[in-house]
Amino acid sequence: MQHFVKVIQGYIANQILHVTWCEFGNKLSSVGNLEEIHRTHAEYLNKAIFRQATILIFTSNLCHFCSVRGLLTEKAASVMNIIHSIFSLILKFRSQLISQSWSFDAGKQMAVHPNFSLMQQSYNTFKYYSHFLFKVVTKLVNRGYQPHLEDFLLRINFNNYYKDN
Repeated sequence: MQHFVKVIQGYIANQILHVTWCEFGNKLSSVGNLEEIHRTHAEYLNKAIFRQATILIFTSNLCHFCSVRGLLTEKAASVMNIIHSIFSLILKFRSQLISQSWSFDAGKQMAVHPNFSLMQQSYNTFKYYSHFLFKVVTKLVNRGYQPHLEDFLLRINFNNYYKDN
């Protein structure tokens, strides 16, 4: 789950923030006055934040709103729903984990968690959804839709975890 969150964050940093920052830098080099700087900056913010679909990236106790390029269209609504479901599962798993403490079972000689079976269910559902997302995005890329999603596939499957299953 942590890998998934880090991949999404890396994808956003690389495909959204870096790309729009470079475009902003290029346009900034040709401005001639303060008003043009202001307009160029406003365009940058609009492009980086408001024109994109917004998803939640959950890290520790915080929710960060981030953009995902190209996932605002109707065609990509199902992808956004899958991503939203995955993040909901991650939060559910986290709440199950922190709601109660681990304890040591002297009879079994191991640490046990009262919500372990619920956490297993959440993880298995996460695993199913993340594999499904990989399949859906792979099909989109193979059909030529949103070629920048190839970067996401490379990041999420860097060790062939999804292709092997």
